[in-house]
Amino acid sequence: MADDPTGTHPAEPAAPEPLASPQPGPPPGFAAIPVVFAIVILATQGYLALGRNFSNLLETPFVPYCLLGAFAIHMASRPSRAECLATFALAIAAICWFVALCGKFRPTTAYVVAAAGFSGLASLTVIAIQVLRHRGQEQTGRLNTLLAGSVFGMSALIFAGVLEFTTRLHPQTYDLYLYFADQGFGLPFCAWTGHFLAHRPALSRVCGLVYESLPLALSLLYAYQRGGSHPLPIRVLPAFLGGGLAVYLLYNILPAAGPLYIFGAAFPDHLPLSPGLHLAAIGSGARNAIPSMHVACVLLVFWNCRRISRWAYAAAGFYLACTALACLGFGEHYLIDLVAGVPFALALQAVCAPATLRALPEWKQSIAVGLALTLIWIATVRFAVSLFHIPAFPWALSLVTLAVCALARRRMLPAEARYAATP
Repeated sequence: MADDPTGTHPAEPAAPEPLASPQPGPPPGFAAIPVVFAIVILATQGYLALGRNFSNLLETPFVPYCLLGAFAIHMASRPSRAECLATFALAIAAICWFVALCGKFRPTTAYVVAAAGFSGLASLTVIAIQVLRHRGQEQTGRLNTLLAGSVFGMSALIFAGVLEFTTRLHPQTYDLYLYFADQGFGLPFCAWTGHFLAHRPALSRVCGLVYESLPLALSLLYAYQRGGSHPLPIRVLPAFLGGGLAVYLLYNILPAAGPLYIFGAAFPDHLPLSPGLHLAAIGSGARNAIPSMHVACVLLVFWNCRRISRWAYAAAGFYLACTALACLGFGEHYLIDLVAGVPFALALQAVCAPATLRALPEWKQSIAVGLALTLIWIATVRFAVSLFHIPAFPWALSLVTLAVCALARRRMLPAEARYAATP
């Protein structure tokens, strides 16, 4: 080759860049899994709403509230305007269809709430269609929203079946033990509350609505956790699901149903003074008395609404008061059930906190205190119930329980405020 007169050498051709290896795709059939999930979830929720000629909606109070919660969770995911319009249109059509086909629709609370539940079914339908239409991350996000919107309904249905199993597993209960412990206070709180509500029908209806709508309250808190402006110091789903599993184990240690189920028509005005202390055979009624999961869940809502707004906190306080009245006044729980529910709620609040909070010493102490006090109540009623008729023992144990739990909660508040202020 002749020398280059410029003294430079021709540039060598650049080496070809290696071809990017194609990313491995999902295994065959994997892409169909979200679609199958969406269809199964929608079919399950549809059965809850439509099954048995709408009897699920009308006779099982938690079902329409779970569906209303699904609607709230859907709206918290900030759907597009077109998606909102489609949801509202489908909800209105479904409600009209329900009113027309039900054949016995009446403008009562049960029917109105049942009709409103179709808004949740419309939300789940629209989300399921979005899962079928999209692929990739968009599909995954829609599927997560669909799962979130349906988890309360499906888990509540499972919990109801599991609790019904306790009726067959424990035909004899410790209700007379709990009633004996309640008598140790020296004041008939259950009878007073039952009599109070029986003579105030408007307040009784409000308390009934509050008692039945717990799934909606939890769904609203979870909706805020997913789309709110501040992070919450609790993971709502683990608290609800894990708390349900934990409390089921406790119910099998001290199975009891409530004064209404053992005394029947004698509640609240003709309760016996000395019914004896022995295991009692009762028929219907889930063995879910102590600790009160109802009070524990509403306490979690109340504590965590503190970080949302003053109005939400005040509303949650009213909701908590009505829940306590309903638990006692409807004969679903004894007073000691409500007191034992407070340390159980404290333990759930600490165990189900985000990891950054759970690692702090205040949270570890709250876990230990909450579990210890819950077990102390159960063990004392189960194995040493005679202590409750020692003068001042029930009051002292209750006041110590509430004071220790209040102190533990107060120590958690500064760190929760700092966590809520994080962007």
